[in-house]
Amino acid sequence: EDDGSVVTSQPADKPYYIQILDDRGMSVQTGLSWAYLRPYHGRICSGCHYGSYRGRAFKNLHSKALYN
Repeated sequence: EDDGSVVTSQPADKPYYIQILDDRGMSVQTGLSWAYLRPYHGRICSGCHYGSYRGRAFKNLHSKALYN
């Protein structure tokens, strides 16, 4: 897309790997692991660092005893 984003369709339950290539086909960024989707699910990647966090602040629901 014009803004650098990518829209694609992936078959469910088939592993895929994300790798960003430049205009010469050289790797710019490589995902750290394989990913897959379940039927009727989606996945959004909005960047590694720049403006990628849009969710609520992390709330630790675990007991402090787990960390002592």
